[in-house]
Amino acid sequence: GKHSGNSVTAKPLELGAKLLCRWRGEEYKPCEVIERKQSQNEDLSLGEWIYYVHYEGLNRRLDEWVSLDRFDLGSVTEDGKLTRTSKRKYDHEEHEEEGELDLATLKEHEEATKVKNINRVVMGQWQMETWYFSPFPKEYQQADVLYFCEFDLNFFARREQLQRYLRTKCERFHPPGDEIYREKTISIFEIDPKDQRIYCENLCLLAKLFLDHKTLYYDVEPFLFYIICEVDEDGAHMVGYFSKEKHSS
Repeated sequence: GKHSGNSVTAKPLELGAKLLCRWRGEEYKPCEVIERKQSQNEDLSLGEWIYYVHYEGLNRRLDEWVSLDRFDLGSVTEDGKLTRTSKRKYDHEEHEEEGELDLATLKEHEEATKVKNINRVVMGQWQMETWYFSPFPKEYQQADVLYFCEFDLNFFARREQLQRYLRTKCERFHPPGDEIYREKTISIFEIDPKDQRIYCENLCLLAKLFLDHKTLYYDVEPFLFYIICEVDEDGAHMVGYFSKEKHSS
């Protein structure tokens, strides 16, 4: 069928509507609309409806906000279901990192975290697309992008706030804690939450954007954190981390 590029519709698509959506390039995939809102993004018409969609058969980290012109509006019927010619069946859907969660807990978790709240993070010279919901403070929940100081992990909703912070307040050029390893341009810093609780909590909030089932951010105290950095003339730039439980004496 013909893929419609209409950007005008009499009323917004209903939650639960199933239709085809342009995914990567020109490929169309069946999806379900699970949330909608009116855009505040200056790149779109103010007030234009945008839709949070889940693609059938794909991990929910690929769920995303899309504008109306991404949909094939000819593939949806009056009752919001896919037309028969567009319908595809997917019996298996990925759930990574479920661990020991039972089905009821998993469903509850997915309902509570079904919409990604932060779509991208900027840290140092890198911009990254996020995968999952993370429980950032309420005032950051509507930020499309979060801007992190790469040295102390303070975060901001606007780029200019981060730039002002870097100019006037941030005095660090490496993570807090002790440098315990150095080999050429690679350094590792050990961080204890009893000394750097906010840093460790922010690190876990950041990590949760890329992990579906993770509860570590509720209690960081029992762990030590190790930050792997690449070092150049501008400082020690985080490239990864791991954590381990402290051993009780």
